[in-house]
Amino acid sequence: MKTKTIRRATEVRLFAVVLLAMCAFAANANAQSFTGNFTLTSETHWGSNVLPAGNYTLSLNSQTNVATIRTAEGKAVAFTPLPIKDSSNKGATALMVMVHGNERIVRSLNLPGSGYALIYTPRTSAEREIFAKADQVQSVPVISAKK
Repeated sequence: MKTKTIRRATEVRLFAVVLLAMCAFAANANAQSFTGNFTLTSETHWGSNVLPAGNYTLSLNSQTNVATIRTAEGKAVAFTPLPIKDSSNKGATALMVMVHGNERIVRSLNLPGSGYALIYTPRTSAEREIFAKADQVQSVPVISAKK
C-alpha cells in the first residue's frame, strides 16, 4: 500500500513538471522577437550610447523590449534603454530620430507589423531640451531581417 502511494505521488509530480514545462515552451513560442538592419548617416545618441555613422543590426527581445545593437561586422556595441511601449499599426518600421543642429537622438522605434512602438524618454535635461527644440524628425528605415 505504501509503495502504491509513493508511486502515485511521483506520477502526480512528474505530470506537474511536464505541464509546467509545456506552459513555459508555449510562452516562449508566443514571444516574438524582431531583428532588423538600419543605417545611420550621422553620429546618433540612443540612451547612454553614442553610435557613429554606419550600418547596424538591431535584435529586439520582445519580453524585455531591450534591443542589442551590433555593427555590420557583428560586434555588439550597445543595449537600448528600457522604453515605454505604445500601440502602433501605422507607418513604416523605422527609428524616429530628433534632430537639433548636429545633435541626433533616437526618440522611438516604430514596429507596426508587431502592433507597437517603443518610445525612449529623454534621460537628461540636455536631451529634453533637444527634444523641445528639435528642428526636424528623421525617419531611419529598419529593414526586417526575417530568417
